[in-house]
Amino acid sequence: MGALKALMPFRGSTLIDAVIARAAPQVGRLGIDVARGEEPLFRARHGETIVPDVFARKLGPLCGIVTGLAWMDAQWLATFPCDAPFLPDDLAAQLEARADMCPVVARHGGRVHGVCGLWPKSALARLREGVESGALRSVGDALAAFDGVACDIEAPDNAFFNVNTPEDLKLAENL
Repeated sequence: MGALKALMPFRGSTLIDAVIARAAPQVGRLGIDVARGEEPLFRARHGETIVPDVFARKLGPLCGIVTGLAWMDAQWLATFPCDAPFLPDDLAAQLEARADMCPVVARHGGRVHGVCGLWPKSALARLREGVESGALRSVGDALAAFDGVACDIEAPDNAFFNVNTPEDLKLAENL
């Protein structure tokens, strides 16, 4: 994208602001995971909601999940990607309906959306150890290790549209 994707302009604001508008009403407390060193880029706009990664290296979505689990006080962490501005307003509720003691992530249109999930606080120590050791490298690895499930989410076709390129961003503006 040539810049931080989360801060790309989108409909008069930013991509992350569009996701926050969808996610915030679904959770009790909102935190925004950011890579170490990028905090100042987010802090002016998002202040106290910024949660710096627990790992110094950028390790992908699992780093954000571990960071969120370490930060939160609740028993479950809802995760949302910064680049999907049309997520369902009831995504967390649909996931919660399938949550047991293992992680649960979204599946829509036959595709798994692993960053859209619910993660139990009880997974923190083992998940952190797996990421640190390199045994867990992806959300898929973590789901398998914790016997997680993907559940079908009822939502419009574009609900999980993911912005990865400037062309995607232009398309999203028109959706």
